[in-house]
Amino acid sequence: MQERAPMKLVVTVDVEEDQWGITPPCQATVENVYRLPTLQRLFGEFGIVPTYLLTYPVVRDTRAAALLRGMLDAGECEIGAHCHPWNTPPHEERLTTFNSMLSNLPPSLQCEKLQRLHEAIEETFDMTPIAFRSGRWGFDAQVAKQIAGLGYRIDTSVTPYTSWARQSGPDFSHVSPRPYTFVPELFSGSGPRSTLAEVPVTIGYLHGEFRACAKVAQRLRLDPFRRLKLGGLLSRLHVLRKVWLSPEMETSARMMQLVRQMRRQGYGVLNLVFHSSALMGGCGPFVRTSADEQPFLETLRTVLHRVTRDAVTGCPLSQIIDLPAASARPAVTEMSRAG
Repeated sequence: MQERAPMKLVVTVDVEEDQWGITPPCQATVENVYRLPTLQRLFGEFGIVPTYLLTYPVVRDTRAAALLRGMLDAGECEIGAHCHPWNTPPHEERLTTFNSMLSNLPPSLQCEKLQRLHEAIEETFDMTPIAFRSGRWGFDAQVAKQIAGLGYRIDTSVTPYTSWARQSGPDFSHVSPRPYTFVPELFSGSGPRSTLAEVPVTIGYLHGEFRACAKVAQRLRLDPFRRLKLGGLLSRLHVLRKVWLSPEMETSARMMQLVRQMRRQGYGVLNLVFHSSALMGGCGPFVRTSADEQPFLETLRTVLHRVTRDAVTGCPLSQIIDLPAASARPAVTEMSRAG
């Protein structure tokens, strides 16, 4: 019997300000980022090299930048970009839910914000970032083209089987958690590189083949099933339970069940995600008080221990693009714009 290649685990962390939601840039603080050394020691126990995706306020905070620079120079982490439009200059748009999605902004304003964040990272860390995640998952083909033009090689903004249409965002309901590359034609003449890989967040269903479950879930969002709230009922009954590989949102047991499902269905890459704000209680909806901080870290430690014990190999995000990839697929068919 041919031995199956080991699964790879990447960890991508949105390193951002303390304020959850759309907050004026003048109110942004980043005290949660000062706790990253604790998180880094935990990653070190398991040989994990995380990718820290930074917002503009983090990059411009002297103390936060010094901490991150030290970890980067030691080879303990990678650094990428995480664009929150509402606190990334220039500040020309109104602060609204619609405008909080980078994909909803005019292309010229998208370009300016991305350029400012990109240059700030280059200036602060003496390196050129190649990994990107859009704030609030506001990503589409136009944003893909913009970041490819800046030389980014990896995006990780796609949330499989999830729609953000109610938040004026994109619809990823039909996208699987398998990494893929965008078709080169999308980026012709857009920049120094013509290849952009997508490494989606790991999201899947606990029972059944993912694609089939997603189709059922999609139907249940239509009338008359929507009015009967059958989708929510089936999720609570664990018949159609969708799970994120995230210690903010799930128990270690459910995350490991998802890992087993991913392995069974032939997925080779896991992308575990969370926010740096989870390190400080009260900064977001997932870790509400200081008493919740340690349980969060213990959940993360348990998952890292179990996945590495189960022959899942930690892998820096930058190395994923060197693995055998799925065939290129058009971004337009992968992501249908909603809102």
